[in-house]
Amino acid sequence: MKRRKFIQKNTGFLASLPLIPVNPLILFNGMEEAIFKYTIGRFECTLFKDLMFTYQAKDYFINANQKELDDALNRYNLSPESIPSPYIAMLLQDGNRNILIDSGIGFSENPIVFKGKTFVLKGRLRQLLAKENIHPGDITDVIITHFHPDHIGGLYTGEGSLVFSNAQFHMRQNEWDFWHSPKADSQPPLFHYFIKKNITPLKNGSLNLITKDNVQLYEGITALETPGHTPGQLALVIEGKLLYISDAFLHPLHMEHLDWRTSYDLDHEKSRKTRVKLLELAHTEGMRIHAFHFDFPGLGFAEKYKQGWKWVFDG
Repeated sequence: MKRRKFIQKNTGFLASLPLIPVNPLILFNGMEEAIFKYTIGRFECTLFKDLMFTYQAKDYFINANQKELDDALNRYNLSPESIPSPYIAMLLQDGNRNILIDSGIGFSENPIVFKGKTFVLKGRLRQLLAKENIHPGDITDVIITHFHPDHIGGLYTGEGSLVFSNAQFHMRQNEWDFWHSPKADSQPPLFHYFIKKNITPLKNGSLNLITKDNVQLYEGITALETPGHTPGQLALVIEGKLLYISDAFLHPLHMEHLDWRTSYDLDHEKSRKTRVKLLELAHTEGMRIHAFHFDFPGLGFAEKYKQGWKWVFDG
C-alpha cells in the first residue's frame, strides 16, 4: 500500500487522558500549539490538538491480564498511572464549506465548580482556529461523533453563547435520545452537565439528527453507525481515503487486544463488534485511520499482525 507523506506544522509535545476530578483540575498542560495539515481528496484537512489529558490503566484496560498489561505498557513506555492522550479536532475545508468534526473540551476564563470540585477548562481549539484565520462564524457544519465532554465542550462559551453560530449540527438521533432519557441517569453527573450546557440548547437551532447507517452528510463524507462506546457514536469515511474512528479505540493497545475493555464504553460487546467492523473496513479499503485520542496527529494504519492487528503510526 502506497503511503503519502504529510506536511507537519507545530506538532508540539505529548502529555495526557478521562475527566478525573481533582481540585483544581487543569485540562490543558502547557502552551504549545499543535496544527497538522494535509489533503484528503477534495478536502484541505487541518488537525488541532485542543488539549492533552492523562488517563489511568485501571480505567483503560479494566479486564486485561496483569502480566500482559505490564508487558504492553512497557513496550509503549507508559506508566499505569499516566497514559497520555490528546483531544484532536478536525477541520475539513472545501471551497466555502468549513466542516468541523468534534469541538474539544472548551475554554472558560472562569473555572467550573461542580459538586464541590473545580474544573478549569483550557481547551485551545478556538485559538488554534484563529491561527489559521478561521473565525467561529466561518464554520458551516459541525459533526459531533458522540456526547462525551471532550467532544462537545467547545460548542458554547462559558457565558452560554453558541460558538459556531452559523453552523448546522450533525449527530445521531439515538445518541440524542439516550442522553435525554432515563437510560442515561446512571452516567456521571459531569457528563450530564456538559450535555445540558452544550447539546440540549441545539434543539432550537439548525440540527440534523441522523437515523440511518451509511448516510452521506456531504459529498465525500459518509457517517457510519458505530455503537458501543456510546449508543449513538458515529464514525466517518472521508473521500474513501480516511476512516475517522472517534473513540472506538482509546489507545493502540485496544487494536492489539480487541477484548480489552475500557470503563468509558457503555456496551462492551457492541464496542468489540464496532472495533472489528472498523478495522476490517479500513484494511479492506486501504484507508488511513484517524483516532481522536492517539498520539497527535492521530493518523496511521491498522495492519494485520499474527492473529490480530497492530497500529502503525503514520503522521
